[in-house]
Amino acid sequence: MKTSTSSNLRFLVLPILVAGLLSVSNVFAQESNASRGRRVSNSPAAEATITVNEQFLNSFLAAIFDNLKEPAMPLTMGGAECPSEIRLKREVEGVRTAVHFENGRITGPLAFAGAYSSSLMGCIEFSGWADSEVNLEFDQTRRALVARFRLREIHLNNTPAVLNGPLLNMVQTAIDRRYNPVDLFTLEQLSTRVNIQPAGGALQLRATEVRPEITPGALTLHITYEFVRG
Repeated sequence: MKTSTSSNLRFLVLPILVAGLLSVSNVFAQESNASRGRRVSNSPAAEATITVNEQFLNSFLAAIFDNLKEPAMPLTMGGAECPSEIRLKREVEGVRTAVHFENGRITGPLAFAGAYSSSLMGCIEFSGWADSEVNLEFDQTRRALVARFRLREIHLNNTPAVLNGPLLNMVQTAIDRRYNPVDLFTLEQLSTRVNIQPAGGALQLRATEVRPEITPGALTLHITYEFVRG
């Protein structure tokens, strides 16, 4: 994960920079609290950018499979003989779960296996992979960067092709009901407080908006900040 004008780097450098300026000048120390408050509140919005490449997210996916259980999601009500769930797999029949960044889109194959209970055919076990797409947008009402997952096509192994459509609808419906939209980052999570001891106070670095930019090989988040006393 790399940063351009990284928010994490800025959070570390800002108090050091301010402390150095204060140590060589008494001007700031002689200003009134009211004057400082006005200047902070009138400051223009600032932007920090965080850039994540494909390797970072794919390494994150690998760490999930290495350290945790396979992610699973229930599909329909099933009995003990048929769990009716779908599990994300690291790889199925040579197709590996991965993330790719394209112009404006996040895509990638999702390998899976599972089973579901059919009233006509009983317990049906399946495996395969799906073409997936993730759309990102900033939701002002939720005050968060949200993701919506969509499956475009399912490829089943050793399973009748007639099941592709019903299974695709079943999985997409389960995702929409239980997960979509997913809050990736809220403005509160992207905000922080910096204690500037030489200045006798602290600043709130308050995130006000997030704009995602997806380019080949990278996802960049443009985060707009306002600085307020606090």
